[in-house]
Amino acid sequence: MVHPLRCKAIASARLKNDKVDAAILAQLLRADLLPEAWIAPAPVRQLRAQLRHRASLVRLGTQLRNRIHAVAADHGHDRTGSYWTGPGRGWLAELDLPPVSREIVTDCLASIDALAPVIERPGRRAAPARQGRPAGQGAQDAAGRRRVHRAGHTGRGR
Repeated sequence: MVHPLRCKAIASARLKNDKVDAAILAQLLRADLLPEAWIAPAPVRQLRAQLRHRASLVRLGTQLRNRIHAVAADHGHDRTGSYWTGPGRGWLAELDLPPVSREIVTDCLASIDALAPVIERPGRRAAPARQGRPAGQGAQDAAGRRRVHRAGHTGRGR
């Protein structure tokens, strides 16, 4: 597979159609000048999907927390300490809020509580650069070895 952004011969051609593009690709292939695109192996793609999913769950939890802060601020309540500790949760429970606002806070807290074990599920916090390596074997760089920049990507083709 050819890397589309690195194949400038096609992008800079004045005449653009499939026949001309195919001829240019054939010439580049014969000269071994086609830049290859790297496709991550299936385990790496699965790890990336898992990390994206966890990040979306964390963002959802942040939105819920922000919503609780907004409801409290709308009614003139503020707390210098954390809302999410034991005393903070007690403070939230004792707030004098209208029924709809109380329902919003209760629903958001229930959702946050339901998300927490899913986000912290074992294996969700594994660093992608170290997954599958024994302890002490992180990404290496100084001795000419490739350093892992993103999950499974070693900087090939740069």
